[in-house]
Amino acid sequence: MKDLLNVFAQRLKQARILKKMSMDQLVSSIGSIITKQAISKYESAKMMPNSTVLVALATALDVDADYFFRPFTFDLNEFQVSFRKKSDTSAKDVNALKVRIQDEVERYLEVEEILGKENEAVPQMVGELLSTPSQMCNLAKQLRKEWDLGNDAIGNVQDVLEAHGIKVICTDAPSGFDGVSGIVNQKDYIVVLNKNQKHVERRRFTALHELGHLLYNERFSPALTLREKEKLCDAFANEMLLPSSVLENTFQQGERISAFEVRQLQVVYGISFDAIMHKLKELEIVSESKYSSFCIRKNKNEALKRYVEESCYKEDFSTKFETMVYAAAAKNLISTTKAANLLHSSVNTVRKHLNVI
Repeated sequence: MKDLLNVFAQRLKQARILKKMSMDQLVSSIGSIITKQAISKYESAKMMPNSTVLVALATALDVDADYFFRPFTFDLNEFQVSFRKKSDTSAKDVNALKVRIQDEVERYLEVEEILGKENEAVPQMVGELLSTPSQMCNLAKQLRKEWDLGNDAIGNVQDVLEAHGIKVICTDAPSGFDGVSGIVNQKDYIVVLNKNQKHVERRRFTALHELGHLLYNERFSPALTLREKEKLCDAFANEMLLPSSVLENTFQQGERISAFEVRQLQVVYGISFDAIMHKLKELEIVSESKYSSFCIRKNKNEALKRYVEESCYKEDFSTKFETMVYAAAAKNLISTTKAANLLHSSVNTVRKHLNVI
């Protein structure tokens, strides 16, 4: 009973945080049938509501009553959620996102368990300590070879990660958040992306940046700062998206390069214009002075800035989670009501799309 009380207390608080409600607002939304003090006692696991109050809380917080008693399957602290600098995201938004990530990951793992899916083995990346971008580039080259990618463009990053045992979850998140990753219960490798990120190249880069963290975090030199580790993962993502050999075979050192040529690489490889320019500089195809000149001109010329920062690549989000839910419903492993709850959808919508063949 005590464990059940603790689960209810945490779930109630999470559901309230997800709705960005204060205790006072929650009390008001259920018609003040209980007091703020009662909510406080619920969330501190000091007492349990009766069935009438439980239903009212579920309705107000837009969750199924069963949600309050769903056991926790992992520790959210395994994900270090962070936002870009200059983000104006409020503390309420950050806390709500953390709860949403927990919920999305739990739903994903629950459906996999229902379907009896076995986890794809993700190899442990053992080896020397990592401290330089060149080491990360070499690891990306090695991984491309192991995954039979050659020097070709990665058509859909999410699909490639999923095919190699990395679970990719796309969640509703505020601007300033790109993605996060974590290893759940020492076996589930998970990348969470912001589905509201409209710049496709950034989203693809983020997914592979987080892959770098997942595979190599344990090998980063303890002397590195957080910023230096981020730069290593950037180097890894850059090489995964656009192999150095492609640029070295396309351009000669010191030659003049048109913006159109860079744009064509962006369209084919799904990597941002800025990332390509940075890579050209790192490979010394473009000199430091020319790269600096380019950055200055871009920041001074609004038309050039818009051109450089425009997203050109076309890539859809994968629907693996939805596919798994409908597969479970078609096999009668879950009810349409359960499917609707998992998908945050209506029963009618699920029935409309189910149409078992």
